[in-house]
Amino acid sequence: MTNLIRIYVHPNLPPRLEDMRKKIADDLKKRYNLDEITINGGLVSQILAAKMNGRSFIDLKIRKTGLNKGVLELL
Repeated sequence: MTNLIRIYVHPNLPPRLEDMRKKIADDLKKRYNLDEITINGGLVSQILAAKMNGRSFIDLKIRKTGLNKGVLELL
């Protein structure tokens, strides 16, 4: 679960986070043959922070919610 921290960000940041979320979702859909995947809450910012901290491997899990659907979770 993520903590909510109120910060002021440049207006360009939210669209870039959304672009990253879409890129991650598209990659995972192709890799795992899914029709739909959900990336909830602050997960994209956690992934971005891990990449910026130099982590090349991030523990992720896809919780299946249907035959070709899932929810991305950080372990």
